[in-house]
Amino acid sequence: MSAISEELRTEQFVMSLRGVVPYVYEQAWQSVLDGTPLSRTALHRGPDGLLRRTLRPEARFRLQIVDWRATRAEVQDARLAERLAGESSTGLPLDRAPLMCATLIRRSDRDWTFAWRYARELMDRRAGLRILEEVTDAYAVLLRGGNPARHATAAPTAAAPARTWTPGPVAR
Repeated sequence: MSAISEELRTEQFVMSLRGVVPYVYEQAWQSVLDGTPLSRTALHRGPDGLLRRTLRPEARFRLQIVDWRATRAEVQDARLAERLAGESSTGLPLDRAPLMCATLIRRSDRDWTFAWRYARELMDRRAGLRILEEVTDAYAVLLRGGNPARHATAAPTAAAPARTWTPGPVAR
């Protein structure tokens, strides 16, 4: 275990999706995250008062699903901006794996907004983009009735070295 800063910088992706099947999308996320220990990382305070990372045996990806179809588009946009600002200001629960949160917002019968936020100490933006790509692939496989392939998604490579647990302010 290595000591890390109590403040975590976060990265956030927000994207529009069309025609999503929410529970299949959540399953695609879980299948991708199961392939990496980063999804099982949580933090706890050691006897010395420092936060330390720990790996949980397993972690369930929680996709919050909300329905805003009864609200006008301009009100939805304002609510989304308020929600994203609120999420950024509150931080992430450090003792719960995975150190990320995701919301799927239904905006019309076919249109959705997906917001995903994670601790940057776990992975950089490039690794986050790889996860999004793998989730898209896994989702397509699940829709066809298949089983997604497991990848070591955010594992360090020569092109993307391991992130160190360095102190830093929360990105807001």
